[in-house]
Amino acid sequence: MPADEGKSPNPPQEEVKPKKKARKKRLLVALGIFVFILLLFAGMAEYTSQHKFCSVCHYMKPFYKSWQESAHSGIECSKCHYPPGMRSFLRVKLEGLNQVLRYWTKLYVKSKPWAEIPDESCLRAGCHDKRLLEGRVQFKSVVFDHRVHLGDLRRGKQLRCTSCHSQIVQGDHITVTESSCFICHFKASEHYPQIASCSHCHVREDLSSERARFNHTIVFEDNFSCDKCHSQIIIGDGSVPRENCYKCHYENDRVDKYNDTDLMHSTHITSHKIECNQCHLEIQHKIVKNIETIADCRTCHTGFHEAQKILYTGEGGKGVAHPKPNIMLEKGLSCKGCHMFHEEAGGKLVKSETMISKEKACESCHGSGFGRLLKNWQVSTERKLRQIKSVYAKADGEVAASRSADKAKARDLLQEAAFNIDVVDRGKAVHNISYSQDLLLAAVQRIEEALQAAGSSYRPEKLLIETAVAPGQCSQCHAGIEEINTEIYGLSFPHKSHVVGKKMECGLCHSNSRRHGEFIGSKKSCAACHHQDAKKECGSCHSIQKTLYGGGTIEGFSVPKDLMAEGGTDCDGCHERKDGRISRSDASTCAECHQESYKKTFEEWRAAYKELRAGLEAALSEKKALSLSQEGKARLTEIEKAVRELDQDGSSGVHNSQFIQDILTKLTKDIRSIA
Repeated sequence: MPADEGKSPNPPQEEVKPKKKARKKRLLVALGIFVFILLLFAGMAEYTSQHKFCSVCHYMKPFYKSWQESAHSGIECSKCHYPPGMRSFLRVKLEGLNQVLRYWTKLYVKSKPWAEIPDESCLRAGCHDKRLLEGRVQFKSVVFDHRVHLGDLRRGKQLRCTSCHSQIVQGDHITVTESSCFICHFKASEHYPQIASCSHCHVREDLSSERARFNHTIVFEDNFSCDKCHSQIIIGDGSVPRENCYKCHYENDRVDKYNDTDLMHSTHITSHKIECNQCHLEIQHKIVKNIETIADCRTCHTGFHEAQKILYTGEGGKGVAHPKPNIMLEKGLSCKGCHMFHEEAGGKLVKSETMISKEKACESCHGSGFGRLLKNWQVSTERKLRQIKSVYAKADGEVAASRSADKAKARDLLQEAAFNIDVVDRGKAVHNISYSQDLLLAAVQRIEEALQAAGSSYRPEKLLIETAVAPGQCSQCHAGIEEINTEIYGLSFPHKSHVVGKKMECGLCHSNSRRHGEFIGSKKSCAACHHQDAKKECGSCHSIQKTLYGGGTIEGFSVPKDLMAEGGTDCDGCHERKDGRISRSDASTCAECHQESYKKTFEEWRAAYKELRAGLEAALSEKKALSLSQEGKARLTEIEKAVRELDQDGSSGVHNSQFIQDILTKLTKDIRSIA
């Protein structure tokens, strides 16, 4: 048998080549599919890690919308939700695909879309990496220090960035949730005290600056506690109802650990980002504008002080459309902020102490001089009340005697007027001076309407009906100033004829540029208006000048007429009227009627006055430096008053030179004779 018998012959070369080609083709196809899948996977991983993908799932739309409207809208979602590093980079690529799988398999319905943001993401380079070094920032009206909150334990808790910066609790993305601050600062605990000192957040420097709504410098100097004025500013206790646990947990073994507060906080705050108000009930920290809450006295004295309540809240009166609460109520100041002085009250059998307010209460916060403003409010209101009560009594008689068909309407209108008058009278206008003015004006209007309905011919005085607050912003504090008369340049100055009659702005005479309410008027500015009336007698304003020139009495001294006055020369003889102005006389004025030498006489009079006045002032200074008897001090005071009166003349003795020289000489001798 041949040696190669039983062996298959070699395949032809032509058959081997197609098989190799088929195998190579399959390998290329498989490699192509692999590369395609790899590229598809990489592309999907890249796409699903971008923010555009986040809005694909419908349950992510609210989160995506809040992110678009936030300050972080230019930051990719993955930069915040995953810490920096290669491991997180790879996780980001895979997590998007995982979310796709969870979405299509409906697994997402079994868990909430609850994301965490590690602190490393916030503090990464280029973001907030310097926050712990430069941690102090201004948040609304308080100063917040990140370093203190993130560096140390707060009430035994390690806080995270997202402990304060929540995600979508308020519809905003990564915004400060104030309720978390309040829960930590105001929650009472058996383990940790409240962190409720006002100075933690409300920095003294800010409250003592001109930028503050109220400058608290005096308050700090007098060491007043904040709750002296600001009471009832914390609402709620921040408790954690047990049933809140069932929002997330259904296992009894977990809920049984409800009382282990350290474990609860380390698990929910330190280990996981759970917002405080998911468990705690809300605590509010705000100014309460409800007088029922802040009026401490009303907790016992129910039904009392209704008139004061109406005034302080600025609503409840008749005929005043819009509420006008006291600014102190707007800032949450309680009754005891002003009622700080004790006073005995009651009869012979029952006596107690009640809290009252005085001018010093105003000045304890607003500074010296504010008590005068309080006094002005009282004086102006009393004057208006006297007028309106008199008018009301007359109108009441007219309506009672009326036979008009609208008598019932007139009676109702009078009752509304009486209500307003009673509120201001019993409630004390100082509780809201501006609203008190409105109530009295409405009362006058009601009285007038009642008289018309009753068919009466009686009408209140025109000026009374025009009772109104001073124009401009000043009226917020100086309401009622139109009833106040003061003295300027030795003359009585009635505000009513200026601010009501002439509608003059306060800024024409007062300025706040250097000092609040500083008087910037001058004799010249007053004269610019008053000298326009040619029929007005000079002596109606210039009474001192009139007496010195025409004779009379000044501070007990009998003043003889000046020689020119005896000759019949009046004021116009020396003071020329031209274009509504009155010129001031000088030496040349004398020469117009007298000889040229009278110019020298005029100057001699003025020089003699200045010399005698300087001598008198020197004598005063010498005596004031000595220890005088009570009689001596009283006499010195009388002389100073007389000199001030003479100084109001302003002519340096020209209006009655001989008398002025005689009286200054006599007063100087009197000063030197005082023992």
